[in-house]
Amino acid sequence: MPASPPAILALDFDGVLCDGMPEYFGAAWRAWRRLQPSVAPEPPNGLFDRFARVRPVVEGGWEMPLVIMALLSGASEKEILERWRPDALLGTLGRARDEIAAVLDGVRDEWIAADEADWLDHHRFYPGAIPRLRRLRGGPTRVVIVTTKEGRFARQLLMRQGLDLGVENVYGKEAARPKPVILRELSEADSAARGLWFVEDRLKTLDAVKSTSGLDDVGLFLAAWGYNTARDREAARRDGRVVLLSLERFVGDFEDWVKG
Repeated sequence: MPASPPAILALDFDGVLCDGMPEYFGAAWRAWRRLQPSVAPEPPNGLFDRFARVRPVVEGGWEMPLVIMALLSGASEKEILERWRPDALLGTLGRARDEIAAVLDGVRDEWIAADEADWLDHHRFYPGAIPRLRRLRGGPTRVVIVTTKEGRFARQLLMRQGLDLGVENVYGKEAARPKPVILRELSEADSAARGLWFVEDRLKTLDAVKSTSGLDDVGLFLAAWGYNTARDREAARRDGRVVLLSLERFVGDFEDWVKG
């Protein structure tokens, strides 16, 4: 992989730029209570820590209330990490994926409307991530966010840091297309570009990019600091296509990203 700066740097949001674990759990718990009104107002002791440890299985936010459902129903962390089947839980719950997503977005909107500062305070950006984006702004590399989060939530969090990437550079859940499809569109739109690099914290997403035609030249990086497991990181080390990227290298120069 060439060390010259990419023309486009595509970044996942949760687990790459922003750690919002307290917000994820808070929103998921509120959504679960909305779906199951008989649940006690406060979560059981230890549930947050268990939720955080299995968070790597979540691909889309709609799955988070189902993680709580699984944990409360007695599923072990090992079982969830190794055999996560959210669609089966949808059947048990008798709800559709879009319905769960709408409930989750709704409780987030209510939270923001009631106390926006509190909602924002439940997130933190990884050390050095915002300064790194600031250094890239106005340079030759276009920075694009590609996330399963609602784009408006990602933009709101970035704006609090004084960063406005523009609506055209934030592809959220509303884009309604898988990440590999969005990456292919970005690549095809600038075929003369020096390259497209993609940083993601889910190995399965990177595997999906690898198997998508037209993306053979995309540089792929697994964010070692994000929501992934030791098994994921070890698999990335053995992968000839994926680069396991540390946070220290991420916030540094591009040439450091591809050093052996």
